[in-house]
Amino acid sequence: MMPEKLKQSYREFHDAMISNGVVDAKTTFMIQMGVAMALGCYPCMEILGGMAKERGVSEEELGTVEAIVMAVSAGRVYNQFREVCKRFE
Repeated sequence: MMPEKLKQSYREFHDAMISNGVVDAKTTFMIQMGVAMALGCYPCMEILGGMAKERGVSEEELGTVEAIVMAVSAGRVYNQFREVCKRFE
């Protein structure tokens, strides 16, 4: 298992990024959720999903984050396949 010193370093890094002082807390939370969705991190989505209401994030906002993640993901697939197709031209 990870040594306690490394766990502590990770926690400090994580907390510093989340409490960054630049992006407001609600937007930071929605970015976290979007990244969790994009990475397919089920534990992250469960934890964050359970916190959404208390963070002031509505179902409509979560749905919008989901739609943005889907759009960006679709663009990634589209562009990757275009690159593959170029190799056969």
